[in-house]
Amino acid sequence: MWAALAVLIFAILFFVTEWLRVDVVALIVVVSLMLSGLLTTSEALSGFANPVVLTIAALFVVGGAVMRTGLAESIGRGILRISGTQPTRLVFFIMLAVGLISGFISNTGTVAVLLPAIISLARKAKIHPSRLLMPMAFGSSLGGALTLIGTPPNLIVSGLLRQQGYPAFGFFDFVPIGSLVLIAGVIFTLLVGQRLLPERS
Repeated sequence: MWAALAVLIFAILFFVTEWLRVDVVALIVVVSLMLSGLLTTSEALSGFANPVVLTIAALFVVGGAVMRTGLAESIGRGILRISGTQPTRLVFFIMLAVGLISGFISNTGTVAVLLPAIISLARKAKIHPSRLLMPMAFGSSLGGALTLIGTPPNLIVSGLLRQQGYPAFGFFDFVPIGSLVLIAGVIFTLLVGQRLLPERS
């Protein structure tokens, strides 16, 4: 129990402080659990054979491709062309675009890919970046509820259902509820949330 607690504290400390890269910390944790005898080698490595882990890794590859091909910058330019520099219209189109993309790339990957484009948008529109970045983050989280691959928990729950003998979720099973949640989030941000957004340079 104390060994497991020590490994957990180590992981939390390094995840919070970011003294080491997150992937390096994760690998150190796996190796520590094996060397301490808390997990057998097969138990420690079984996660790498999990289809959910492979799917999430593939989504980050897709996100990287979106970034390197310049698609993220094109999306940013498209948002600016449609919305102009008016803050309310910018927030609306950013949340909508990010929400829809998050349904197909994963919400975390979407934010990482579009972050530079949104900061560039803020500069061109002469708006504090925080007033666009927070709606982007909310839009990505809400958009993750649109599809099966939108966010890792959807995949994990679907895999657990299959393991227990229940039918797994379909790709678009989340759309009816997810779209309502996204629309409600956009409306709330436009009517109320904008007044609460900080103005930090």
